[in-house]
Amino acid sequence: MKSTYNEFFERKETIKPLKQFKHPPTFTNWTRTIGTTKLFDDSYIPTIHIFGNNTEELFHDPYAYETIQLGHVKFYLKNSVESFTDVTGKPKNRGFSKFQIKLKLGKNERTGKKGIKGRNVLKLRNGGEDPLNLRQLIYGNIIRELGMPSIHSVMCRVYYNKKPVGFYTLQESATSKSFLKNEFYYNPETDKTEEPKNLGYVLDGTCGSDFEYHPNDEDYYSTFETNEGEDYSRIIPFTKALSKLNTKSEKAIKEFEEKWFDIDTFHKAMAMEYLTGDWDGYWLTTSNFAVYDDPLESTNSTFKFYFITQDHDETFGVGLCAPINSVGKKFPQQSYTTQLNRTWKLLYDDPEHRTLVDRLIGSSSILQKRFQNILVGIVENVFNPVAFKDVVSTYYDRFKPEVKWDYSIERDYQPVESEEPGYTYSDWKKNFDKGVGGLQWGLYEWVSLRAEAIKKELCVSWEGDENPPSKSCVPKVKF
Repeated sequence: MKSTYNEFFERKETIKPLKQFKHPPTFTNWTRTIGTTKLFDDSYIPTIHIFGNNTEELFHDPYAYETIQLGHVKFYLKNSVESFTDVTGKPKNRGFSKFQIKLKLGKNERTGKKGIKGRNVLKLRNGGEDPLNLRQLIYGNIIRELGMPSIHSVMCRVYYNKKPVGFYTLQESATSKSFLKNEFYYNPETDKTEEPKNLGYVLDGTCGSDFEYHPNDEDYYSTFETNEGEDYSRIIPFTKALSKLNTKSEKAIKEFEEKWFDIDTFHKAMAMEYLTGDWDGYWLTTSNFAVYDDPLESTNSTFKFYFITQDHDETFGVGLCAPINSVGKKFPQQSYTTQLNRTWKLLYDDPEHRTLVDRLIGSSSILQKRFQNILVGIVENVFNPVAFKDVVSTYYDRFKPEVKWDYSIERDYQPVESEEPGYTYSDWKKNFDKGVGGLQWGLYEWVSLRAEAIKKELCVSWEGDENPPSKSCVPKVKF
């Protein structure tokens, strides 16, 4: 039978499903998402081709444009081709020859509708400091299985005017309306998103963004970036409720969760930040997160917020150095308790506290135990050397030819002030197991060190563990 898939020349296997991370059985599911759809179906490696005169100039000099109208963009998916002539591009990270681009898609020529299945704001991201260029994909695929709102990603090839650009991560933007509609308001019975007439506000947390209650100091909240027509006024009553929350009362916590904030998905997000050493996230630098208030769960005086993480490339040891890392190679062996109720101020614009962490994890045994149970659940099922390698080894096999191609490309653009660490294809093959260049840890090495440290601290084990804790093991963190 003849295949109806879009086959890529000389690719050995057109379709090859990747193994998926396990959903911890005690965890809740996130049932509001549209899911991967054909755009993020990782059994196939999509190709994106960008055409046009402007495009030629962009890939020779991305500094020539802050935003650019791209001539024609085609997405070659598993069994369809999606074409767009109304596409806006925004180049980013121009210190790398393989710079990033944010795309805003207009009308789809095939369907007549905006984007691809409602998704019209997408990023072409490159983990420039990650020799694997896979850490952000792995991170995103894990959190998707934990049962929390999460951006979707897929690896893809990118070309312009029939010339190669590279192997990129195609990813949603957490602050876009297209993401919010598809992640929060999908109805599987109608196969449509059924969002309210007016979406809630989404706040983009940048360095310095936190949640102390300062009703008379609006500058305190100004580090949150907002979409056009939105502001951070709704965060102020939330921070008031947070400051007054009796975290030692189960009843008060339950009411707070119903009215103001989803603690369960926040705990999952923080567990992943801790496990991966995500130094460019909320816990370590108050960066790269978003909060969204859902009108369907809000009133005129209360706003129910959800925490969303994004941009997961500085993880699993990438870029982890002083002043954030003061213990060097031993960093993944540190307890999460060292990050509770402490004074931070490690960087110029770094707040002294982590209000969400200190209030919703570190302020009571009730909440800390909830967080720790989530942490343990992730280690038992996902973040351990057996389960993790079982999944990620399929990434190695699938993406090896693509990465070899990527590292062979001589790109037209070479930045004057380069930020590139100079990794090679050989480094890619090595970094699954060990550190390369200035990166101290291999990917599997990081996971093993972190999991083994938690095993020792909390008496955790997992399927296939060759050295489980003794039956007399007593957790060092007690409640």
